[in-house]
Amino acid sequence: MRVGNAKRYLRQRGQWIGGQPPYGLLVDPEAKKLVHDPETAVYARLIADEALSGKALVHIARLLNEHGVESARGGEWNSSSVMQLLRSPAFAGLMPQTEYEEQPDGTRKYMNRVSAYRDPETLETVSIGEGIITVGERELILRQLEARTFPLAGKRHGHKQGKSLLTGIARCGLCGARMSKAGTSYQCSSHRMGRGCSGVSARVESIDDYVTRAFLSRLPSLEPQDPLLAVITDRWVRREDPEVFAKRDAIEAEIADEVARLADLEEARYVRGEFTGADAIDRYNRLAGRLRARIEGLRADLMRTPIPSVDIAPLLDADLLREAWDADDAAGRRDRLGLAIDRVEVRRGRVGVRFDGDERCRIVWATRDGAGEESGGDEVTE
Repeated sequence: MRVGNAKRYLRQRGQWIGGQPPYGLLVDPEAKKLVHDPETAVYARLIADEALSGKALVHIARLLNEHGVESARGGEWNSSSVMQLLRSPAFAGLMPQTEYEEQPDGTRKYMNRVSAYRDPETLETVSIGEGIITVGERELILRQLEARTFPLAGKRHGHKQGKSLLTGIARCGLCGARMSKAGTSYQCSSHRMGRGCSGVSARVESIDDYVTRAFLSRLPSLEPQDPLLAVITDRWVRREDPEVFAKRDAIEAEIADEVARLADLEEARYVRGEFTGADAIDRYNRLAGRLRARIEGLRADLMRTPIPSVDIAPLLDADLLREAWDADDAAGRRDRLGLAIDRVEVRRGRVGVRFDGDERCRIVWATRDGAGEESGGDEVTE
């Protein structure tokens, strides 16, 4: 209780409550607020500028290591340490708070997520002193990071992209592990690494040709009301402008957080009976009113955030689709497949029997709920 009261007191005064401040910052021993570290602030600002310019996190880490700039703990930088720094609210001069979950026994389980602390009375973030970046720059960086890690946004920065058509799409029909190209075949990665799967192998040329023909024939045959068409449209829009959807996702996540806080507040009054007396009820009304106003404001922001539109007609015209497919490289074709196909499960074939795509492959077409719509043979042959 004493520790909790002390932390609340420091938060109300906008003072650092303990722990190591982010790289580039120090705690003023008298004011107990963050100030720039004269030795590392310039490098911290370099990290921020590189991130704002769109550089990959691994490139930022490599730049620091090449010039002998040590991390906050004295070791080398990596993409995770750079991301953790950029995500830190205190890096922007905001009071941080470790998120937690209430357990059934009344205790708290602290998570690995840190968010900006909000004053329970005003619901506003609290300044903790100087930051390396501004609050606006932090929002921009967070959007870029969200867009960069969006699963359908194309290449992942800092990772080498496979050259085969079904890299990341083909899966072992026995264990579900990814399959990668080894020589002229796709092989189960789990089997290759000795992890217990007896393994599935299939010729690259045969599977690529089967999946290509299925893709090029399925899309032009889609009816306007086909659910797959809606999924393709949604994925294409998100891929064309991931930053807009990262912003929308961030707003929706914040709405969900505020709705959860309001529900917890209502439970505290009506279920747990924590608000008793005129003053306590008046305080509850103020808090609930602010939360509802914030939720309404966030929903209005969401309505004002435009959803881009795209023309998917070239995907539905057999000739145009084939022309674009022939002109594209393996990475571009794989991106097109990712619009409509979640994975291709490859089964074992019979020795000495010619490849039969319907028997060996099960294409899982994309759906909104992620469960997938399957096509291919039903019998598994050893």
